[in-house]
Amino acid sequence: MRHCSAGRRFRLAAAGWSDARKGDWILAQLRAVVRRAYRDTSFYRAALDAAGFDPAADFSFADFARLPVLEREAVQSASRGLLSRATAPETLRRDATGGSTGTPTEIWMGPEELGWRESGVTHFMERIGVPGGSGTAYLWGHHLDPVASDGLREQLYSFIENLRWFECLRLSPAQLRRDHEELERWRPRCLIAYASALGALADVVQGEPQPPRYPTHCFVTGAEKLLPRHRELIERVYHRPVHERYGSRDVGLMAFQVVGARDADFEVDWANVFIEPETPERDAPILVTKLHADGMPMIRYRVGDVARFPADSRPGHPVLRLREILGREADRVWLADGGWVDGITFPHLFKDHPVREFQVWQRPDLSVEVRLVPAGGFTAENQQQIFETLRANLPGLPVHLAFMDTIPRTTANKLRPVVSERRP
Repeated sequence: MRHCSAGRRFRLAAAGWSDARKGDWILAQLRAVVRRAYRDTSFYRAALDAAGFDPAADFSFADFARLPVLEREAVQSASRGLLSRATAPETLRRDATGGSTGTPTEIWMGPEELGWRESGVTHFMERIGVPGGSGTAYLWGHHLDPVASDGLREQLYSFIENLRWFECLRLSPAQLRRDHEELERWRPRCLIAYASALGALADVVQGEPQPPRYPTHCFVTGAEKLLPRHRELIERVYHRPVHERYGSRDVGLMAFQVVGARDADFEVDWANVFIEPETPERDAPILVTKLHADGMPMIRYRVGDVARFPADSRPGHPVLRLREILGREADRVWLADGGWVDGITFPHLFKDHPVREFQVWQRPDLSVEVRLVPAGGFTAENQQQIFETLRANLPGLPVHLAFMDTIPRTTANKLRPVVSERRP
């Protein structure tokens, strides 16, 4: 609670800062983070010594770019070497990623990181007009199964915060209609949801005779990429803004779309995380350094996602905004000549066809199965056009269309639109 309060006070005080002043603060905090990691962990003492990096020096952002990237596999294998000796073990909280792309990554968080994480979420929710205590519905999965979360502590927290949880792990049109009816009675101010689950709800609701009256203020989506088709459908059915937020289990909230519009930038939570591009290209893998990781420092950590960065972005230098979150770094389809088609291409290929959901799945032999959940009005002409478009964009690859009622989710209940089993 103390660290959460400190995070909220800082963000309010820094609201009017210039970008230059933010940069100065970030650099000072970054130096403190690197020095603390070197002093308190065996992993970073060895890593910085091997890199010939002196943490005691007043290094610049360009100097910082010389540090090696922290891979997910290194976090998994480092074990206790990444844990801070300065934080009491009994104050650490364990968490793990959902393992969508392989083995879950285990992380440990101390009170400072937990407080600054929570204060970041609160800060951005207040900025979009959803302060604590607002009626908030969660159409969510993640690690919290609403069916199982019936303990006294969970019930008390939800009552105090005015929250309700709706089933997201086992969806069906009938279940979504029941959720819709309950939400109509309650009329929460905000609905926070998995992007694909909210799209499925909007798809069901658009057939209702009366327009929905909830949420009264806005939507917030997360956990998976909000596809253009889902955003357009939600806005058309509900006439409410949709704010997309970006985060992960191993890092927490990283960026938030404060302006609920398709082309709006994502504001980085720069008070808590240092985000940089791994390469100078406009579309680059995201590297994250935690600025308050008292339990388990993570410096230049590759989260596995790709973003569209501002034009002047450089490795080692912080960015305050992201133009777009493009998706998983691994979500690309490989071609026979060693080239590839990026996963961000495929939503555009289906946007003009009545398709509820899709998934492009590539096998190790380069063959591609395109799984489609057709919407009403899907015709043989749509099927032929989709097939021809895919063949044109995936030259030389065997392509097969498979029609399904639902697309299987990951163990974390996320929809991965593009999956390739082929390794470069």
